[in-house]
Amino acid sequence: MTSGEESSPLRIGTAERTAAMKALDEHLSAGRLGVEEYGERTAKAANAVVASEIAELFTDLPEPHPQLPGKAPLTAPLPVAPAAGEVAPKKDGYLLLTITPVVALLLFFITKQWYFFLLIPLMGALVYGGGVGKGNGRRRDRR
Repeated sequence: MTSGEESSPLRIGTAERTAAMKALDEHLSAGRLGVEEYGERTAKAANAVVASEIAELFTDLPEPHPQLPGKAPLTAPLPVAPAAGEVAPKKDGYLLLTITPVVALLLFFITKQWYFFLLIPLMGALVYGGGVGKGNGRRRDRR
């Protein structure tokens, strides 16, 4: 291949075709495509062989677009912050929440006692609730 030649087009696989069809589904449900045009574009997406064939289906449409090989996303995904009033889990809590069902199951098989499964919601309350008995920081006067 000489430096004057263009590189060969990138071939795509089933994952890219499926992503294109899902994006077209979104555009159909948003009313950007008619049923007939949707049918034509999904047929082209299903038969596409190279990335440029998929890209041309989305030139006149806003996001969402499928991620194609060799093309970087236009923007990086934004970090998701908890909504107002929600409690973000502690970072160490993910490990505890992942291990707890396994530990509960092992303890159940060893002891044949069902109440070890109560560890699962208890750990969820500890991780997401900020600890048992701590409340939400407001004091209530009991008279």
